[in-house]
Amino acid sequence: MNFLVILILLLISIPIANAQSEDKLILQEKVVFGYTIASIGDLNKDGINDIAVGSPYDDEEGYNAGAVYILFLNSDGTVKSHQKISSTQGNFHGDIEPHDAFGRSISNIGDFNGDGINDIVVGAYHDDDGGYNTGAVYILFLNSDGTVKSHQKISSTQGNFHEDVESGDCWGNAVTGLGDLNGDGINDIAVGAHSNYAPDKPHTRVGAVHILFLNSDGTVNSSQELSNSHGNLQFTIEENDTFGISVMNIGDLNDDGIIDLGVGAYGDSDAGTDTGAVYILFLNSDGTVKSHQKISSTQGNFSPKLEPGDMLGHDLTPIGDLNGDGINDIAVGAHGDDDSKFSVSTFLGVEDTYAKGAVYILFLNSDGTVKSHQKISEKFGHFNLELNDSLQPNDAFGFSVSQIGDLNGDGINDIAVGSPYSDSQNKVLPDSGSIHILFLNSDGMVKSNTTFPNFESNISEFNFIAILILICAVAVGIFLLIKRRDRLTAK
Repeated sequence: MNFLVILILLLISIPIANAQSEDKLILQEKVVFGYTIASIGDLNKDGINDIAVGSPYDDEEGYNAGAVYILFLNSDGTVKSHQKISSTQGNFHGDIEPHDAFGRSISNIGDFNGDGINDIVVGAYHDDDGGYNTGAVYILFLNSDGTVKSHQKISSTQGNFHEDVESGDCWGNAVTGLGDLNGDGINDIAVGAHSNYAPDKPHTRVGAVHILFLNSDGTVNSSQELSNSHGNLQFTIEENDTFGISVMNIGDLNDDGIIDLGVGAYGDSDAGTDTGAVYILFLNSDGTVKSHQKISSTQGNFSPKLEPGDMLGHDLTPIGDLNGDGINDIAVGAHGDDDSKFSVSTFLGVEDTYAKGAVYILFLNSDGTVKSHQKISEKFGHFNLELNDSLQPNDAFGFSVSQIGDLNGDGINDIAVGSPYSDSQNKVLPDSGSIHILFLNSDGMVKSNTTFPNFESNISEFNFIAILILICAVAVGIFLLIKRRDRLTAK
């Protein structure tokens, strides 16, 4: 009997031990986890970079109130532990209301308050401070465990921000840290507002970007608007371009000592409706634009033929000098891409053509044009050879993308890619979302990956536990039958 008890305990302890090695995040349906991703450096000082992931339609604190998850990573891309930040968790006391969509955008802004811990800026693009969906951003001063030490809200009515933000602008749909752009010793940020911004033409989704020069307490010292009427853009943003849907510090690309800015315009229609584009903006230290380079299907030496609805530029991220040519490179999401629409099964009407998504690795020249590229999708970039999972229609792989540094220590930077509309557990939880950690080769192809939350792993573990319980029950039954037989024999 003692041997049987020990055997049962050993069997049960196996999945328990495995469960302790990886964090188990419980998501609800339609929270679109992975809507945005940001690398936040090594927050907990364990030698491994960590990430922040947005879930703007999280309903735990109110319908579409939103949340941010701080994920502490292992070097293999799995999640060690997490901390949720919402209006009731993570010691965050911001006044988040239903529909605010807190977590729509996130960026690392470095150690802003000088306490040795990186801080972040988070967008809530449906905040209503100055009118319906005007938008807001929050500067979150973090603790090393991912909780919030303090915060500063910036909106049309708070944080000393005095630009004309109007109803429907969705200011805060994109954010990025810019480092100390104006040389005053304080880091600055850029904020996207993708919706309105066309004089006398409300809701035309032209878009704009604001450069915010900050004070040390997170309030705004001054600002510079980049739009059709401000900032010396030298090009015209068209209706429905959604210029500013993504913004990203891409480093000093032209080596003039000033940080440059990448801006997405996924509604650009150079080669068809919503084919998308990216603008490389070479900045002056006052936030105005010195010059620019557009990258689309018809400009910037970008050779792939984008299709209508591909939406290149919905998100983008710098990935450092991936190919070792001395020039920074970028990754750009195209979550509307669908390779399968050219497949035989689709042609015969067997397969849906809903977007699965893609990411393009763009190897740049110093003038912002494209030297070469590598596509990562279900059919390209070794995706189908190396990834441990497959994409489904409407997953929107590439909706978000972020560099995460050299996570596995092979000397090559890696990326995280969001699929916020992926379904978990055989579509039991639709649009719960997921993120893919992609370990890259220097040519931009995928070496290996991991996905979080790993629903298949969770299901397999559940099945394993169920089988163990069944085995234990059978073993106990056999043991009791043997004991009963022995008693009868003894009589």
